[in-house]
Amino acid sequence: MRHVLLCDDDLMNRKVASKILNKEGFNVIEATNGQKALDQLSHNSCVDLILMDLMMPILDGFETIQQIKSDPALSHIPVIIVSALSDTDALSRGLALGADAYITKPYNIEAFRLSIANTLEVGSSHV
Repeated sequence: MRHVLLCDDDLMNRKVASKILNKEGFNVIEATNGQKALDQLSHNSCVDLILMDLMMPILDGFETIQQIKSDPALSHIPVIIVSALSDTDALSRGLALGADAYITKPYNIEAFRLSIANTLEVGSSHV
């Protein structure tokens, strides 16, 4: 079973994403901010994918992605940004920090599923 770390401060967004991911056979680990995501990553070495919101308290998604991608033990984990921000500056900044894909909220379920499948497929071909 593949493990996904879902980092989003909004409970409803986590519920929707978790439901989709569970139906697809993923084990979902949740975090409500970037610091909690980093804490989860330090305790769960089996994370296959990270879904990262951008606008969160304590440690935002941009800072969290930067820390993940600069850590040799974590940098191999694909990161998909999931955000209500759809402006090109946020997209460019997230991708420049090392994110692999960008999904806007509210979720289009089919696009969400395909983005995850494609990101994992590309990630596994680089291992």
